[in-house]
Amino acid sequence: IFFILYTRSPAMTRTLTIPLGKPVATMRRMIKAFMLVIPMFAAVEASALVKFDFEQKFFVEFGQIIKDHGLIRADGVYHLFYLRGDPAVNIGHATSPDLIHWTQEDPVLSIQPGTWDDQAMWAPQVLPTGRGDYIMYYTGVNLAASQQAGIALSADLYNWIKLPWPVYHPDPLTWAEWSLTAFSHGRDPYVFEYQGSFYMINTAKTWFNKGAVAFAISPDMLNWTDIGPLYVHDTWHVLESLQCVERNDKFHMFFTEETIAGTSHMASDSLFNGWDIGTRSIIDFGHAPEVTPFDGNYVFSRHAAHQWGDGSNQFVIRFDTLIWFGDDPVVYKPWPLAADWNTTSGFAFITQPTFLNNPAVRGDSVDVGFEGMSWISSFENYGGPLGPGSSGSFLGDGAVGSIQSRTFTIVGHSMNLLVGGGDYPADCYVALVDTNTQEVLFTETGRNTDAMDRRYWDLTPYRGRDVYIEIMDNSVAPFGHINVDDIQESFERLDTGGSGGKGDRFTWPMMQFNTPAARGEAELFPNSPNPFNPVTDVSYYLPAAGRVAIEFFDVRGKRVRRLEPGREGPGMHTVRWNGTNDRAEPLSSGIYFYRLVVDGRNIATRKMMLLK
Repeated sequence: IFFILYTRSPAMTRTLTIPLGKPVATMRRMIKAFMLVIPMFAAVEASALVKFDFEQKFFVEFGQIIKDHGLIRADGVYHLFYLRGDPAVNIGHATSPDLIHWTQEDPVLSIQPGTWDDQAMWAPQVLPTGRGDYIMYYTGVNLAASQQAGIALSADLYNWIKLPWPVYHPDPLTWAEWSLTAFSHGRDPYVFEYQGSFYMINTAKTWFNKGAVAFAISPDMLNWTDIGPLYVHDTWHVLESLQCVERNDKFHMFFTEETIAGTSHMASDSLFNGWDIGTRSIIDFGHAPEVTPFDGNYVFSRHAAHQWGDGSNQFVIRFDTLIWFGDDPVVYKPWPLAADWNTTSGFAFITQPTFLNNPAVRGDSVDVGFEGMSWISSFENYGGPLGPGSSGSFLGDGAVGSIQSRTFTIVGHSMNLLVGGGDYPADCYVALVDTNTQEVLFTETGRNTDAMDRRYWDLTPYRGRDVYIEIMDNSVAPFGHINVDDIQESFERLDTGGSGGKGDRFTWPMMQFNTPAARGEAELFPNSPNPFNPVTDVSYYLPAAGRVAIEFFDVRGKRVRRLEPGREGPGMHTVRWNGTNDRAEPLSSGIYFYRLVVDGRNIATRKMMLLK
């Protein structure tokens, strides 16, 4: 018996053979194996589909205050644990493969009446124990607001069991201002291993009202002994959310200081002494830093506030990379689109993507209709907390520029995307372009509203082509900007017949690619040849008589030539352009756009290349 596993890629087609005469059980096992192979090949094929969603390395739990947090990675999945709520009555949990796309999990720990930590839970840190399970350190707060370090254990990072007692607080008998029955500093435990022992640092205050870093030691991560203050500050300000990193025989402490905005850093040549606030620098304006090593680098995460449209704050955890210039740490914030997009001109997209409904912060009532948390708008100037711009700010319609995606090969049958902005087909658009010929296969513009609606492209005729997506804003006119989000390639075939079903939903407002006779609409075709030198032919179809003009524009949106064939009858027509401007002067090599105008109405725009 032969099973042929067919895929769209002939190289991936496989044949499985089950010999006749084998026992039924053997056949069942082989059929079962065959059925397991099918999704594997489907996944390989689906992975070739492109998706541009413009999301960034943020985590938000809408409607919740989220602050102090810890991050760990297990089996390729990041697990984020964080203070949740005000007061923080439990520890939240979310998972992600990339620090961008998050799955909200159930909270893992909650306060219980009558326990030692029955008011609040703060500042989780999760570590592997080396025995195949995990340990969480956190701050427990009792009803008197006294703070201590507690422990929970888990085998899978989802199910946790708390120890019923605290494991550490600064020692009030020898140096610390601490009491079980009054507000007392003893929070934000951070545990690390050094020279065979485990150490914990903690926020504390001395008998003499000085901020301090408490220091404790453990042989087993469970039993802790206070060894006095590691550092005593020169003021009453306490140091919070402490982290300690050893690098190149030097120790680096990261913290948020009470009354001082942002994340501070100071360094010492020794773990046990030499800490000097005089070496302090502010490296970031976020709070409650977390410095987590992964693959030889450090993820730097912290929380910051995002302003809501009603003026309230939504807290966001942002993830970036910590890099080093000698012994000086720097928070590296790359352009979020750098992995998939290149800037080709201008600055309209340098601050992109924008974050959440930034227009609403300014009082704009339009529902933009973006997906996720980030989207493209060449009008906006807010990349999210601690990013470029500020909440509610904008670049305006005068900003111009363009970006191009990485090249990809079309494997699907369709592509859909969200588009909004101004109705400027030659100046503000998103287009799918053939990489090799520069032929514009599809293009979309806005409809003079920031609200984005979904557009659909039939890719079936172009499968196998290498293409890229270009987003252009070359307009300084009112509403001269483009909004784009959620670009998805799909294996779904589009029904463009227009007789009910999907055809009524799938429209191309600027360019038509099925037969003109079927749609009864004017159509502009790709020029030929393209690239061209010195002449090229532009063809178009008219369903009825009309007065025609063909306009040519450079990449800045300046019109360089207008050809006027005049009034023409229905049917196919062709004009020839010799690459000169209205003064008959030869134009330089480069990309140009041409537009079909019928009876004063802009019909469609395409892209061409003059190559000398």
